[in-house]
Amino acid sequence: MLENKKVGKIDIQLRYSDTDQMGVIYHANYFSFFEQARTKFLKDLGFDYYKVEEDGVIFPVRDVSCTYIKAIRFKEKINITTRVHKLTKIKITYYHEIHNSEGELKATAYTTVISVDKDTFNIIKMDEKLDKIYSKYLELL
Repeated sequence: MLENKKVGKIDIQLRYSDTDQMGVIYHANYFSFFEQARTKFLKDLGFDYYKVEEDGVIFPVRDVSCTYIKAIRFKEKINITTRVHKLTKIKITYYHEIHNSEGELKATAYTTVISVDKDTFNIIKMDEKLDKIYSKYLELL
């Protein structure tokens, strides 16, 4: 379990459409949950992703991996905790844990995003274009 106090947390509302024929959450839907967690994490730090986009920067996913530990069923209530695992001037790697309301660990994941110019998709350095965000993330390490 994440013990670092510098974590974000989000409750995820499961939808029936998130399930597969076996009545469990379909594996690919976890990635949408991680995106929700990253967006809320940034917002909890005081930054609006839409404003960042308006300023010309986006964060496409570079790499993602998920370890499925126990199936999540539709009836369960889940939450995701997120923290910054690694930071460079162009990449942020997040670590996520999904738990149900009883505290059972359901999955862990790493997601790496890169900072790029919204129009050209050229890599940009966060310390130059997003210095406030970059500084805030450095404080979390």
